[in-house]
Amino acid sequence: MRRGIFGIILFIILPLQLQGMQEDFFSMSLEELLQIEIYGSTLTPESLKTVPSAVSVFTQQELSRMGLDTLGELMNMVPGFQSYRSSSASLGAPFSSRGRRIGNVPAEILVMIDGQRYDSPQSSGSTTLAPNYPLRYIEKVEFIRGPGAAVYGSNAMMGVINIITRSNVNALTISYGSFNRRQAFIQASTKFGHMKVDLFGRIEADNGDNYTVADTFSSNRIETDDPRKIADLNLKLKWENTRINLQHSQFETENFYELNTLSNGFNAREGQIDSISLQHDFAWEKVESYFWLSYNYVNATLSSQLTAPGAFAGLSNPDSNDPLLLRANFDNYAEMRMQLHNNWDINKRSSLQFGIELRRLDAPEAIAENNFDLRDIVTQSIPVRFYNELLPTTPIQAKSKRDIIGLYSQYQHQLSDSTSLTLGLRYDDFSEIGSQVSPRFGLVQTLGTHYSLKLLYGEAFRAPSESELNLLNNPVVLGNPTLKPETVESWDLIWIGQWPQTGLSLGYFESHFNDSIIQVDLGNGTSQFLNIDQDSTQGIEFEFSQELNSHWLFRTSFTYIINKPELSFREADQLGSISANYKYSKWNANLIANYIGEREFSTNANINTRIALDDYWLLFAKLQYDFTHSFKLFLQAKNLLDENYLTPTASSSLSEAIPNRGRELLAGVSWKF
Repeated sequence: MRRGIFGIILFIILPLQLQGMQEDFFSMSLEELLQIEIYGSTLTPESLKTVPSAVSVFTQQELSRMGLDTLGELMNMVPGFQSYRSSSASLGAPFSSRGRRIGNVPAEILVMIDGQRYDSPQSSGSTTLAPNYPLRYIEKVEFIRGPGAAVYGSNAMMGVINIITRSNVNALTISYGSFNRRQAFIQASTKFGHMKVDLFGRIEADNGDNYTVADTFSSNRIETDDPRKIADLNLKLKWENTRINLQHSQFETENFYELNTLSNGFNAREGQIDSISLQHDFAWEKVESYFWLSYNYVNATLSSQLTAPGAFAGLSNPDSNDPLLLRANFDNYAEMRMQLHNNWDINKRSSLQFGIELRRLDAPEAIAENNFDLRDIVTQSIPVRFYNELLPTTPIQAKSKRDIIGLYSQYQHQLSDSTSLTLGLRYDDFSEIGSQVSPRFGLVQTLGTHYSLKLLYGEAFRAPSESELNLLNNPVVLGNPTLKPETVESWDLIWIGQWPQTGLSLGYFESHFNDSIIQVDLGNGTSQFLNIDQDSTQGIEFEFSQELNSHWLFRTSFTYIINKPELSFREADQLGSISANYKYSKWNANLIANYIGEREFSTNANINTRIALDDYWLLFAKLQYDFTHSFKLFLQAKNLLDENYLTPTASSSLSEAIPNRGRELLAGVSWKF
């Protein structure tokens, strides 16, 4: 493997050394990149050296050179983060921070896009749309590890991903590649009088890869594939101190795994998220404020075959050998959010941030279309009613509404020229669930010109989602209306080093959990959400960047998780990445190697019966040629060495781990206008 990695580097880099005259690579030096402002940790601008959080940041300048397309792929380059395909959904890629992920939906990490929560009011997370968010639309992304509840409230438990989208861009990109993949991006920016308009659109589709896998309903092996379609349309309007953002994302998938089963021609999933937000900035003397109003609207439909043919033969009326088919409709889920945020610069050394946030969740009753009555099956009412067609007869999630109030305050004080203190506190109240207080403490000591030391403490929580509370009549996963919020207490000790051409970060973390919301496998493919206490997590995170000269840039990361909760066996203990970028004349070459350590998956309908999965390397590459400043040609590759690697299942019902796509090539052109 090592020879293969270095061989690829030489194959890409050596021919470029024969090209043209030298040009400066970076319009921004590494030193300037290391000084880029971090906003998501405190809601005030901070540098990587002084921000009171463990943070990794990527800019569009870096992202555009990488052979990566999505946020989920980028996560595997971030210390502590990992994202991979599972068996819950074809397009789903659950992700985690610091080795702690329990359920299929990564609700412990909050994703923010231009100040808007990017999740589902049903599940409080996003397994599909967030990991597939396009890097081409990101100006800057901040990966904040550790608790963020003192600022954001629920779900900012293990981390926050804060995305700032691009503006002032006019570009068209078209590409074609493996699996008949078609991709088109449009970005446009203009002005109408005093109003500025930014538009982003994406259309993407492919026919999927082909797999030979164990049938989930027999001892045979069958063929399957994973075709997909994704589309986005986002519009940003800015007029003086007022901004309006509209976002629309949708996807469709067919075949492959849905709810841990296979059924070509029936298994499918589609969904969409729509949001509109308004932000108005204003000021009064030394206080700068903004008012926020937003609305999220989510629809999702999934289809899955749940049993083998004949499972209810002799047990149904009328008698039938048909398999149990389910089409679940989770439509019209909505969230309204209002926020008043204030920043008061008390003096040159002190500032106070404070505000109030109001949220309203509206989760309507979800109805399942089924050919056998699900309620009869769950309650073991024999004979089970058979309808001979899919009829909307069975509620699978109870109707609910939730009112959430959050009050927060944060005090930042420069104790001396080299010492800064951050204190934060937030109170959240969830109707019919309870209240929670989330404190925060951060002490940052700069040590001379190049070093700083951070001591951080934070508490965070995650309230149970509407699906965790209210799923019912469900043979796959059951809700639990008695769930309590889960909480975490975390410590970080981080050492930072920065020089003009070098950046270095080394940190130790530990987290202690209480009342963890766990998806407990009950056997036979059914699980339920319960509160239990968990083991703590401890680990080490390392990140290093080096600019050798105006042509070479290296970036690497490594994570070693010393201890993690027992039920996080699907997460790897060791993670690493290496990125090398080379520029010469009009050519640019980028190579990324991601290392994923051993993982486990459970099988034989027993969560304690586990099989270890081999560690693996994944290579991503991109070669780009700039014909002119406005016209570029690129070729990129994912899984460059065509690694046949497996990732953990989401359930104990499967006998084999989940296959992933082989080598993917993509060629395209980009035109700036």
